[in-house]
Amino acid sequence: MTPAGVHGKVSHMRTEPGDPALAAPVPAEATARAAADPDVALMLRLQAGDESAFQDLFRKYAPRVLQLARRFVGSQAQAEELTQDVFVQIFRFRHRYKPQSRLVTWVFTIATNLCLNELRRPERQLRVDLWDRRDAEDRPEEPPLPDPAAVTPEEGAATRELAQQLEAAVGALPPKQRAALLLSRVDGLAYRDVGEAIGCSEGAVKALLFRATQTLKRSLRDFV
Repeated sequence: MTPAGVHGKVSHMRTEPGDPALAAPVPAEATARAAADPDVALMLRLQAGDESAFQDLFRKYAPRVLQLARRFVGSQAQAEELTQDVFVQIFRFRHRYKPQSRLVTWVFTIATNLCLNELRRPERQLRVDLWDRRDAEDRPEEPPLPDPAAVTPEEGAATRELAQQLEAAVGALPPKQRAALLLSRVDGLAYRDVGEAIGCSEGAVKALLFRATQTLKRSLRDFV
Protein backbone atom coordinates (compact mmCIF):
# COMPACT_ATOMS: atom_id res chain seq x y z
CA MET A 1 0.00 0.00 0.00
CA THR A 2 1.64 3.21 -1.21
CA PRO A 3 0.65 6.87 -1.67
CA ALA A 4 0.75 6.31 -5.43
CA GLY A 5 -1.63 3.35 -5.17
CA VAL A 6 -4.18 5.31 -3.18
CA HIS A 7 -3.67 8.35 -5.36
CA GLY A 8 -4.64 6.23 -8.34
CA LYS A 9 -8.07 5.76 -6.77
CA VAL A 10 -8.57 9.47 -6.29
CA SER A 11 -6.92 10.78 -9.45
CA HIS A 12 -10.25 10.76 -11.31
CA MET A 13 -11.88 12.99 -8.69
CA ARG A 14 -11.95 16.55 -9.91
CA THR A 15 -13.47 19.63 -8.37
CA GLU A 16 -16.71 20.35 -10.14
CA PRO A 17 -17.78 23.85 -11.15
CA GLY A 18 -19.84 25.30 -8.34
CA ASP A 19 -18.19 23.07 -5.76
CA PRO A 20 -18.09 25.11 -2.52
CA ALA A 21 -14.54 23.92 -2.11
CA LEU A 22 -13.29 25.89 -5.09
CA ALA A 23 -10.63 28.11 -3.71
CA ALA A 24 -12.39 30.52 -1.51
CA PRO A 25 -10.04 32.95 0.21
CA VAL A 26 -8.40 31.43 3.27
CA PRO A 27 -9.71 33.19 6.40
CA ALA A 28 -7.16 34.99 8.52
CA GLU A 29 -7.96 32.69 11.45
CA ALA A 30 -7.18 29.61 9.34
CA THR A 31 -3.92 31.18 8.20
CA ALA A 32 -2.96 31.77 11.83
CA ARG A 33 -3.86 28.19 12.75
CA ALA A 34 -1.80 26.92 9.83
CA ALA A 35 1.21 28.86 11.02
CA ALA A 36 0.89 27.24 14.45
CA ASP A 37 -0.15 23.71 13.39
CA PRO A 38 1.67 21.88 10.57
CA ASP A 39 -1.33 19.54 10.13
CA VAL A 40 -3.63 22.48 9.40
CA ALA A 41 -1.08 23.81 6.93
CA LEU A 42 -0.98 20.39 5.27
CA MET A 43 -4.74 20.29 4.82
CA LEU A 44 -4.87 23.85 3.52
CA ARG A 45 -2.28 22.87 0.91
CA LEU A 46 -4.40 19.86 -0.07
CA GLN A 47 -7.55 21.98 -0.27
CA ALA A 48 -5.65 24.42 -2.50
CA GLY A 49 -4.84 21.62 -4.95
CA ASP A 50 -1.30 20.68 -3.90
CA GLU A 51 -1.14 16.96 -4.76
CA SER A 52 2.11 16.49 -2.86
CA ALA A 53 0.22 17.40 0.31
CA PHE A 54 -1.94 14.30 -0.15
CA GLN A 55 1.17 12.12 -0.35
CA ASP A 56 2.58 13.81 2.77
CA LEU A 57 -0.71 13.24 4.57
CA PHE A 58 -0.75 9.58 3.56
CA ARG A 59 2.82 8.98 4.73
CA LYS A 60 2.11 10.66 8.05
CA TYR A 61 -1.19 8.99 8.94
CA ALA A 62 -1.43 5.74 6.97
CA PRO A 63 0.59 3.63 9.47
CA ARG A 64 -1.63 4.74 12.36
CA VAL A 65 -4.84 4.25 10.39
CA LEU A 66 -3.68 0.80 9.26
CA GLN A 67 -2.86 -0.21 12.84
CA LEU A 68 -6.27 0.98 14.04
CA ALA A 69 -8.09 -0.81 11.22
CA ARG A 70 -6.15 -4.06 11.72
CA ARG A 71 -6.97 -4.16 15.40
CA PHE A 72 -10.54 -3.21 14.65
CA VAL A 73 -11.36 -5.83 12.03
CA GLY A 74 -8.75 -8.50 12.77
CA SER A 75 -7.51 -8.93 9.21
CA GLN A 76 -4.45 -7.39 7.59
CA ALA A 77 -5.94 -7.59 4.09
CA GLN A 78 -9.21 -5.96 5.14
CA ALA A 79 -7.30 -3.35 7.13
CA GLU A 80 -5.29 -2.38 4.06
CA GLU A 81 -8.48 -2.04 2.01
CA LEU A 82 -10.07 0.06 4.74
CA THR A 83 -7.00 2.27 4.96
CA GLN A 84 -7.20 2.96 1.25
CA ASP A 85 -10.90 3.75 1.63
CA VAL A 86 -10.12 6.16 4.46
CA PHE A 87 -7.75 8.16 2.29
CA VAL A 88 -10.14 8.12 -0.63
CA GLN A 89 -12.71 9.67 1.73
CA ILE A 90 -10.17 12.17 3.03
CA PHE A 91 -9.48 13.31 -0.51
CA ARG A 92 -13.12 13.30 -1.55
CA PHE A 93 -14.25 15.35 1.44
CA ARG A 94 -11.05 17.37 1.89
CA HIS A 95 -12.91 20.67 1.67
CA ARG A 96 -15.19 19.74 4.57
CA TYR A 97 -12.27 19.90 6.97
CA LYS A 98 -12.29 23.07 9.04
CA PRO A 99 -9.13 24.32 10.73
CA GLN A 100 -11.02 24.58 14.03
CA SER A 101 -10.82 20.79 14.35
CA ARG A 102 -7.67 18.81 14.97
CA LEU A 103 -6.69 16.94 11.83
CA VAL A 104 -5.91 13.74 13.72
CA THR A 105 -9.44 13.70 15.13
CA TRP A 106 -10.96 14.29 11.71
CA VAL A 107 -8.89 11.49 10.16
CA PHE A 108 -9.72 9.04 12.94
CA THR A 109 -13.41 9.94 12.76
CA ILE A 110 -13.44 8.85 9.12
CA ALA A 111 -11.41 5.73 9.92
CA THR A 112 -13.62 4.75 12.87
CA ASN A 113 -16.84 5.20 10.89
CA LEU A 114 -15.56 2.99 8.08
CA CYS A 115 -14.36 0.34 10.53
CA LEU A 116 -17.68 0.35 12.38
CA ASN A 117 -19.51 -0.01 9.07
CA GLU A 118 -17.28 -2.97 8.23
CA LEU A 119 -18.06 -4.65 11.55
CA ARG A 120 -21.80 -4.19 10.99
CA ARG A 121 -21.77 -6.07 7.70
CA PRO A 122 -23.89 -9.18 8.39
CA GLU A 123 -21.81 -11.44 6.15
CA ARG A 124 -18.56 -10.49 7.80
CA GLN A 125 -16.68 -13.14 9.81
CA LEU A 126 -14.27 -11.69 12.35
CA ARG A 127 -10.78 -13.11 12.27
CA VAL A 128 -8.57 -12.70 15.31
CA ASP A 129 -5.10 -11.94 14.00
CA LEU A 130 -4.79 -8.41 15.28
CA TRP A 131 -1.03 -8.51 15.52
CA ASP A 132 0.84 -9.60 12.42
CA ARG A 133 2.88 -12.73 12.90
CA ARG A 134 5.92 -13.34 10.74
CA ASP A 135 7.62 -16.08 12.70
CA ALA A 136 8.83 -17.81 9.55
CA GLU A 137 10.42 -14.63 8.22
CA ASP A 138 12.13 -13.85 11.50
CA ARG A 139 13.54 -17.32 12.07
CA PRO A 140 17.37 -17.26 11.78
CA GLU A 141 19.07 -19.68 9.44
CA GLU A 142 21.44 -20.94 12.14
CA PRO A 143 20.67 -21.73 15.79
CA PRO A 144 21.33 -18.72 18.04
CA LEU A 145 23.76 -18.79 20.92
CA PRO A 146 22.18 -19.15 24.37
CA ASP A 147 21.15 -15.84 25.91
CA PRO A 148 21.22 -15.85 29.73
CA ALA A 149 18.69 -13.01 29.79
CA ALA A 150 16.28 -14.68 27.36
CA VAL A 151 12.90 -15.90 28.53
CA THR A 152 12.43 -19.62 28.93
CA PRO A 153 10.26 -21.58 26.46
CA GLU A 154 7.61 -21.85 29.15
CA GLU A 155 7.61 -18.08 29.71
CA GLY A 156 7.47 -17.48 25.98
CA ALA A 157 4.53 -19.84 25.58
CA ALA A 158 2.67 -18.15 28.43
CA THR A 159 3.26 -14.72 26.89
CA ARG A 160 1.99 -15.87 23.50
CA GLU A 161 -1.09 -17.43 25.08
CA LEU A 162 -1.82 -14.20 26.97
CA ALA A 163 -1.43 -12.18 23.76
CA GLN A 164 -3.82 -14.49 21.93
CA GLN A 165 -6.37 -14.26 24.72
CA LEU A 166 -6.06 -10.47 24.74
CA GLU A 167 -6.57 -10.32 20.98
CA ALA A 168 -9.65 -12.54 21.25
CA ALA A 169 -11.04 -10.50 24.14
CA VAL A 170 -10.58 -7.19 22.31
CA GLY A 171 -12.07 -8.70 19.17
CA ALA A 172 -15.15 -9.82 21.10
CA LEU A 173 -15.91 -6.38 22.54
CA PRO A 174 -18.96 -4.53 21.19
CA PRO A 175 -17.90 -2.23 18.34
CA LYS A 176 -18.17 1.08 20.21
CA GLN A 177 -16.32 -0.27 23.25
CA ARG A 178 -13.60 -1.57 20.95
CA ALA A 179 -13.43 1.80 19.19
CA ALA A 180 -13.13 3.71 22.46
CA LEU A 181 -10.48 1.32 23.78
CA LEU A 182 -8.32 1.41 20.64
CA LEU A 183 -8.57 5.15 20.09
CA SER A 184 -7.87 5.99 23.73
CA ARG A 185 -5.47 3.30 24.90
CA VAL A 186 -3.65 2.46 21.67
CA ASP A 187 -3.71 5.71 19.69
CA GLY A 188 -3.62 7.95 22.74
CA LEU A 189 -6.49 10.26 21.80
CA ALA A 190 -8.02 12.41 24.54
CA TYR A 191 -11.54 11.53 25.69
CA ARG A 192 -12.85 14.63 23.89
CA ASP A 193 -11.30 13.48 20.61
CA VAL A 194 -12.49 9.90 21.07
CA GLY A 195 -16.00 11.18 21.66
CA GLU A 196 -15.86 13.26 18.51
CA ALA A 197 -14.60 10.27 16.52
CA ILE A 198 -17.36 7.90 17.63
CA GLY A 199 -20.12 10.45 18.10
CA CYS A 200 -20.69 10.58 21.84
CA SER A 201 -19.88 12.67 24.91
CA GLU A 202 -16.76 12.44 27.05
CA GLY A 203 -18.87 10.87 29.80
CA ALA A 204 -20.08 8.20 27.40
CA VAL A 205 -16.49 7.52 26.34
CA LYS A 206 -15.49 6.98 29.98
CA ALA A 207 -18.43 4.61 30.43
CA LEU A 208 -17.46 2.66 27.30
CA LEU A 209 -13.87 2.38 28.50
CA PHE A 210 -14.99 1.24 31.95
CA ARG A 211 -17.17 -1.51 30.51
CA ALA A 212 -14.46 -2.57 28.06
CA THR A 213 -11.86 -2.72 30.83
CA GLN A 214 -14.13 -4.74 33.10
CA THR A 215 -14.85 -7.20 30.28
CA LEU A 216 -11.13 -7.62 29.55
CA LYS A 217 -10.39 -8.18 33.22
CA ARG A 218 -12.99 -10.95 33.38
CA SER A 219 -11.72 -12.51 30.16
CA LEU A 220 -8.10 -12.48 31.32
CA ARG A 221 -8.56 -13.27 35.02
CA ASP A 222 -6.92 -16.67 34.58
CA PHE A 223 -3.82 -15.11 33.00
CA VAL A 224 -3.09 -12.00 35.07
